[in-house]
Amino acid sequence: KHKWAPKTYQSNLALIQNLIIPYIGEMQMQKLRPYHIEALYDTLSKTPCGQYVGGKRRDLSPKQQKRNLSGTTLHEVHQLLHNSFLLAVEWGILIKSPVPVEAPKKTTQERSIWEVDEMRAALDSMEDPILHLAVHLTLVGALREGEIVGLTPEDLDFDAADGIGMFRINKSMQRVRKEALNQVDDGCIIKVFPDKLERSTTSLILKSTKTASSCRTIFMTSALKEELKKWLNQLATDERKDPTRYHDSGMLFRLPNGLAVEPVLIRKKFLKWQDAHPEFPRIVFHGLRHSSATYQLMISGGD
Repeated sequence: KHKWAPKTYQSNLALIQNLIIPYIGEMQMQKLRPYHIEALYDTLSKTPCGQYVGGKRRDLSPKQQKRNLSGTTLHEVHQLLHNSFLLAVEWGILIKSPVPVEAPKKTTQERSIWEVDEMRAALDSMEDPILHLAVHLTLVGALREGEIVGLTPEDLDFDAADGIGMFRINKSMQRVRKEALNQVDDGCIIKVFPDKLERSTTSLILKSTKTASSCRTIFMTSALKEELKKWLNQLATDERKDPTRYHDSGMLFRLPNGLAVEPVLIRKKFLKWQDAHPEFPRIVFHGLRHSSATYQLMISGGD
């Protein structure tokens, strides 16, 4: 567990509780064979999503029963079992791993992306300043939601690269269950934000990026640079309005009261914008990362 980030621990725990223990949890490890694991994969491929939550079986509606677990989820189960049984062999609990060599195939789904004209028009139509800046940053740097709201003003350098300007990606924001937070090594955690609600079972955290390759420096465009400067001025204005009630979270993305903007708020704002603008092709926020390369080509001709 000391090697897992809180979100990884949380997701792996869910896989164990909901997709492994209910089906093979009572079997002795030494009696497990590859055909048992293959049978598990076959069963899971026909199992509705959310059949078990927290290890407890749920009664699903007819509509819910029609949506089965994806190949990607089965692949995640395989990877977790593979790594776990390799440790069992390493620790001398087993002589050989019962996990089949071949993993279930991931579900491949083609992601929608925006064309150049659609990107320009979409940005022009976004009046919410938080959403506009988040989408603009994503199109320029192919950022994830957690990386966007994980930015701090110190990550911006307007004078770098002979005045072109750059920003650094080396942190990510996540909301995780406190249970997971208490179980893992906190070496990757930079900050735990104060709870907004009493008795909250989750915490908002700022953590270092997962791998060294995730740390990167991205050049600004002139349009993004101008927008970032205006945004910093707005943050200063918000703080001056009522400094006694302003809670400076230290983040680049802040609400008018200074509190940090969470990743889920970015997704909600994007969904709300899409509902109000059905003329644009429907796209998940993560899909904007795949549109980033097209955006780069667009701005390379002058922005």
